[in-house]
Amino acid sequence: MKYWKKLLSFILIITLSSLIFSSAFAFSFYKFKGEEFIDKYFFATVKEVISSSKKGWAVIVVLKDEVRSQKIKEYLEKKGTNISNLSQMKKKKEGLFFLYSGDGRLIFVLNNLSDEGFFTFKSVHTKRAGLVLDSEFMDILEGKLKKDAKMLVANDFLQYLWKFFWILNYQLMYLNRYLIVLFAVIIIFSILEAIIYFGGFKIGLPNAMRMYILKLFPTTALLSYLFIIYSPIIVQFIGHLFVFLLLFFATSLILSYFSLEKTQAGVALAGILSILIQAIFYDNYLQLISTAGYHPSFANRFYGIGNEFFAYLLGFAFVFSVATKIPLKNVYIILGALAIFLAIPYYGINFGGLVSILLGLILFLVINSRNKKKMIFLLLPAAILIVFVIFKNSYLFNVFSNTDVLLDTIKRKTLMNLSYFISYPLTILLVSCLVILSILALTKNKILVLSSLEREKIKLFIIITMFAWLLNDSGTIIAGLLLGFLNLDIYLAKLVKDYANN
Repeated sequence: MKYWKKLLSFILIITLSSLIFSSAFAFSFYKFKGEEFIDKYFFATVKEVISSSKKGWAVIVVLKDEVRSQKIKEYLEKKGTNISNLSQMKKKKEGLFFLYSGDGRLIFVLNNLSDEGFFTFKSVHTKRAGLVLDSEFMDILEGKLKKDAKMLVANDFLQYLWKFFWILNYQLMYLNRYLIVLFAVIIIFSILEAIIYFGGFKIGLPNAMRMYILKLFPTTALLSYLFIIYSPIIVQFIGHLFVFLLLFFATSLILSYFSLEKTQAGVALAGILSILIQAIFYDNYLQLISTAGYHPSFANRFYGIGNEFFAYLLGFAFVFSVATKIPLKNVYIILGALAIFLAIPYYGINFGGLVSILLGLILFLVINSRNKKKMIFLLLPAAILIVFVIFKNSYLFNVFSNTDVLLDTIKRKTLMNLSYFISYPLTILLVSCLVILSILALTKNKILVLSSLEREKIKLFIIITMFAWLLNDSGTIIAGLLLGFLNLDIYLAKLVKDYANN
């Protein structure tokens, strides 16, 4: 048995290392050029010019199309003065100014020669004032944009756009190095959990110290996810990686003194509430400025809950359910509440996540039902009715009500997921990891011993993970991130309790 334990320890370590895939794929690695953003006087200089302007408009342009981006570049270079030239900015107080982001995917454009006071433009695609796509900006330049897209604003709003653009570049410069460290912490501490779990290692220390060390591993791993969410804000105030790590590990060491179940439940609940509160009251700000979320440079999504934050939301819910030992019916309520939130226009609006939860719950209930035909008869029509009532005249309704659109959507998502196997070979490892973990968690064996309630919860979340993978363009990211939470809870559910009895 020791041989098999060592073998499975190695397998689970590989499984946990699939987080490398999600961490590498969750945010892009790119070349950043921009001496202006290192100059501490540059931000203040531009802000002063904007604040002293008597009129004008400003927008941040997201570059998606290469041909259109080239046309914009040619127009700006022909008509404008590059804002990166500080001497020009100080000398020429009026005109058309622009600045590319350090990765060349965004442009800040300021024109203070307008005769209409201060205004900006609201995008149909981003749903945000002052953040427009390159196609819309071309319409602005050519005077083709609809009149209702123009918004009168105060001078303060133009200053806010400049500050927002500056923050986006600051994140591109510094945030990834913090995120890489946090993902590395998750991987390292998860591997240590796996080695201790399957290796049968005995920690030769007094019981209190031994339990403290064992609690430290899952606490640190889970806290890393919470810091990933808040890192875009923390980085703005803590500019040194050492100080950031000092804050992180100090928090982990303090939390490890408390009850493991209460700490895990508290951190998980904080994660859930953080995502929901920042979405409702702060316009998804934490997600928008994060390179582990939906930074505008990636031009993927500009509102609602994205797939990365959906994975964190689902993962925190899973940790909370295991830590608090709540019955399955309460888990259904939590997942139902999250599904409702994901259906809310603008704030949630993650249709893939919504359908994944609904189909996952339906399949799980059918599998566990003694009378499967009756359960299918009761649940499936109800789920279809709810989806169609909520999303009538919406994107999802249009997809499911049109066969051609439905088939095209399925084809697009399937090809997107299949393309990852070529673009990101680690996807093969990810698939293998999920299969191995599913077998270990869902079959009765002497290697991974779980209670029936814990096993049922893992089964439910694995089913939802599979649907999330299949129904989302970037479902591979969801699966990669959720693997970390699944492994964390296996350790939480069993290992500490085993050692506590020794």
